[in-house]
Formats: sequence, C-alpha cells, structure tokens
Amino acid sequence: MINLTLLENMEKQEIPEAFAALQGKKLLVTGAAGFIGGALFKRLIEYGLDVVGTVLYEAEAEQLREKNLHVEVLDLASDTPWAELLSGVDIVFNVAALFQEVEHGESMYNKVNVDGTLRLAQEAAAAGVKRFVHCSTVGVHGHVKEIPCSEESPYNPMDEYHRSKLKGELAVLDFAKGLPEDGMVVTVNRPAMVYGPGDVRMMKLFQTIANGKFVMIGTGETLAHLGYIDDQVDSFLLCALKPRDKVHLQAFNIASGSHITLNKLAALIAEAADVKLSKIKIPVAPVWFAGLLCEIVCRPLGVKPPVFRRRVGFFTHDRSFDLNKAKSMINYLPKVTEREGIQSTLDWYKQHGLV
Repeated sequence: MINLTLLENMEKQEIPEAFAALQGKKLLVTGAAGFIGGALFKRLIEYGLDVVGTVLYEAEAEQLREKNLHVEVLDLASDTPWAELLSGVDIVFNVAALFQEVEHGESMYNKVNVDGTLRLAQEAAAAGVKRFVHCSTVGVHGHVKEIPCSEESPYNPMDEYHRSKLKGELAVLDFAKGLPEDGMVVTVNRPAMVYGPGDVRMMKLFQTIANGKFVMIGTGETLAHLGYIDDQVDSFLLCALKPRDKVHLQAFNIASGSHITLNKLAALIAEAADVKLSKIKIPVAPVWFAGLLCEIVCRPLGVKPPVFRRRVGFFTHDRSFDLNKAKSMINYLPKVTEREGIQSTLDWYKQHGLV
C-alpha cells in the first residue's frame, strides 16, 4: 500500500522558468504510489499543473482521492485498454514497474516491465501523446564494466528485475524508431540509487548504522553512486521539455555528484547520526548463499525472502556513472551533495519515528 507520507506537506511552489513550458499541458505519472513516481507526482501538483497519477490498487487510489488528488488505477500486467486514460494527455512519465518483488519469477517481471510497458507506449502514441518519458534504471549496466560507466558502456543486468528493465527500455526505443518524424518523442531516464525523504529502500541501512548495529559485508571498497530524489525529479522534467533532437531515442544515466565507496557512504550516515561505525567486516559468500537459500525456499510459497541476492549485490557490485551526456544534452545539473542528502534523509526518518 502507498505510504501517504510521500505526499504530505504539499505547498504550492512557483514553477521555475526551466519547467514553465509544462504549464497548459496535461500530464500523466504512472507509479504514483511509489517513491520516485510519488515524488514526481507531488512536485507537479505543487507547481499547480494538470496531472493525473496512476496506482496499482483501487484502495491506493481511494486514499489519494481523499486528498483531492486526480488518481486512476493502471495495472501494466492487465489487458485493460488505456485509451480513455491517455485521451488528451500531452506527456506520459512512465515510472510504474514491478520492483523488488523477489517472490515473482522472471515471467511476471517480463509481463509488467516489458510487455506492459511496450503496450503503454504503443497506446500512448495512438492516443496522440506528444512525449513519453520512460523510467528505466542504471541497473541495466549491473556491476559496471567501465568506471565511470556511460550510456554506451556494455549492458550487464544482474537479475530478473534488471533484465526485464533492459528488455523494456529496448522494446520501447525500438518501437519509437518506427514512429513518424513528428510523432511521439520517446526518452529513457535511468535513475541511479535514488534516496531521500520518503524512501524506504535504503531505510534499513540508515537504521542499522544509526542504531549502532551495522556491519559491513565485504571490504566496503565497492563503489556506490547515489541519486537524490529532488535531482531525479528535475531530470524527468528536463527529459520531457528539451528539444526533440536532444532527447528522442536517447537514454540518460542520472545520478547526483560522483561515486563514493560504501565505506564512505556508511561514514557519512554515521556522521549525520553522530554514531561510531563498527570496524567488523564479514565475508560476502555466506550472506550470498543465505540469500540464495531464502529465495529457493520462499519463492514457491509466494513469500518475500528476508534476504535475497540482489540486496547482497549492493555490497559487491560497483556503480559509477558518467553524467556528461545528461549535463550536455538536457542541462542536468545535480544540486544536492551526498552529505546534504544523507542529512535530510536521516532527519526525515527521525521525524517519522523510523530511526
């Protein structure tokens, strides 16, 4: 279910000049119950724009409608036509995806993240949508083979989710190649490890460090590249507004700042929480095999395992991204430093009794 704190304390904002061209357009954000989609949906509402959000379940939609928000239900795994939903829409931000649902097999990931995504793009084009910004992931590069990794670096997806996201973005781009020269503009946005107020994916890391219970898995010299949520939202809007020749059929890796080691990341969180880190480090192999065993046992039962291999991959897979393409082609300039972002995220967790 949606965490309504993602859409709390909304205040009207003056729309920046860089995004002023969004005024007068009808916008659609899929995945508005999620962290990234919710943050994008919230920003557009705060700008006073005409925006519809979609969620997976009717109960989620009802919760948001109670806040006087325009929300519809959209299930990428369904066969329901979406022509009515897409009618009159100028820009689609497709953020909806099957994510971290380890209890599902690869076929379900493909049904949602490949087939459903492609059909949404096809129906959007047929409905006359002008722009389609598809949210993929830098995880298509997996454990990066080049440091820093650019959009042209080899693909290296490491699991079902990342394989399906790669297939999904390639399917959408391949479809877009056949559109008319004045047809729908299609752009792929690949977020890095997005975090910030409202995020629950990295919350456990913050909690264990703040509570003095964190133990590093492996050497801690693995590279991480974070993306603060406000920077990520900016990047979506830039993708939707830049000239066609800058963004059509393009993919952009999006992150904030530059890569840091996990040791540095943990140290920054500990500094913000005013705690000391343990110097103990444990080997990767036993934790990885524990994740594998949990997946084998839990998946047939349809239960999310307490430990799974992709989570262990956080400690073993290097992530480092060259942002020059996004900077030069869409004028993406990340504004939030790791220290600032970590402090604001920790403060939010504290305000909500989560740390």
